[in-house]
Amino acid sequence: MNVLNSTSDYPHVKALSYIAMLVPSNWDPIIVRSLLVASAVIVFGTAGYTWIEGWTPWQSLFFTLVTLTTVGYGDYGLSPQGERFTAILMVGGIATVSFTVSQILQRILSKVSQPEVRMSELARQCKDHVVLCGLGRTGLRIADRLEEGGVQVVGIDSDEACVEEFRQRGLIAITGDATSDETLERAGLANARAVAVATASDAANAMICLSAHAIAPDTQIVARAEAESSICKLKRAGATEVLSPTSYGGDGIAQQILHPEVASILPGLHENDSDGIMFVEYKITEPDLTIAKLGTRHPRLIFIAHRTKEGKSVLRPEGATALYEGDAVVIAGAREEIYQLDYHGRVAA
Repeated sequence: MNVLNSTSDYPHVKALSYIAMLVPSNWDPIIVRSLLVASAVIVFGTAGYTWIEGWTPWQSLFFTLVTLTTVGYGDYGLSPQGERFTAILMVGGIATVSFTVSQILQRILSKVSQPEVRMSELARQCKDHVVLCGLGRTGLRIADRLEEGGVQVVGIDSDEACVEEFRQRGLIAITGDATSDETLERAGLANARAVAVATASDAANAMICLSAHAIAPDTQIVARAEAESSICKLKRAGATEVLSPTSYGGDGIAQQILHPEVASILPGLHENDSDGIMFVEYKITEPDLTIAKLGTRHPRLIFIAHRTKEGKSVLRPEGATALYEGDAVVIAGAREEIYQLDYHGRVAA
C-alpha cells in the first residue's frame, strides 16, 4: 500500500513522510533519527494548533517554533484547550528538541575530534572496494595502481604515521591490527571485492588471510610472501593468490639484463613507466560483439587472450571470435590508448 496515498487526508503526517524521503541514505543514522524526532515534534505542534485553535498552518508552525525555542514572542490569545496543549508541548517538546540538538552536536564534534570514527563510517559505506592491509612502500604502490584502475581502497595499518600519510593522499585509512576480525569488519570487508595483504611479516599475513577468509570466504585474497616457503602456507590460510616481491624483483633485474628493450616497456619494472605498455582485463557487458568489432573501435590495441565465462582461455583470439556477456579479454596498449577504452571492472597491470 502506498503510504503517501493512505495519509492524503492527514497533511501533517504526509509532510513528515516527505521529510523522511528527502533525507539522503548515506547520512549518519543518529543525526537522521534526531532530525526526524525534532521534525515530528514540530509537525505535532503545528497540527495541534491548527486543529485546536483553527489557525493557518503558518501561524501554527510559527507559534510552535516560538514555544519550542522558549522565545515567548507575542500572545495569540490561546483558548483553554490551546493552553493545555501548549503546556504539554512545552514539557515534552522542549525536552525532546533539546535532547536531539545535543545528540546532533555531540555526533558532529565526535567526528571532528575523532577522525578514526569518521574513517570507519566512510569505510562501512564503501562498496566493491579493496581492503589493503599494510601501508608501507609496497602497500602505497598497490594503492597507487588500484587508484589508477578506478578501484577504491580502504587501508589498514597499526602504524599511525603510515595511516596519516595514506589519509594525506585523500584515501580512507584505519588505524588497527589487520589480523583482528573487528578491524577488518570496520574496513567494510563484507562489501569488498578483494583483500590485498601486504605487510612485511609472513606470519601476520597468514593471520590476516585466515581472518579475512573466515569473514568473507568468497572474497578474493591476494597476499605478499617474503619467503618462498611461505607461499604454500599463505594459500592454506585462505589466500587466493600469493606473490613474492623477492621473486618478482629478481625476475625484473634478470629481464633488464637479458632483454633490456623488453623490460623498458613492461609495467612495474621502472619507477616511471608511464611510457610503457599497460595491460587490462576488459569485461564484456554488451551483446553481439566480436574481437574484430572491438578492434575496429580501438585499432591500436593488442588482443592477447580471451577467457570465456566458463573459464576456457585462448591466446591470440581470431577476429571472428564471438564475445559474450561475462567473457573477458586481456588487452595491451599504450597508457593513453587504454584510458580511451571504455572498459568495466578493469584490472590494470
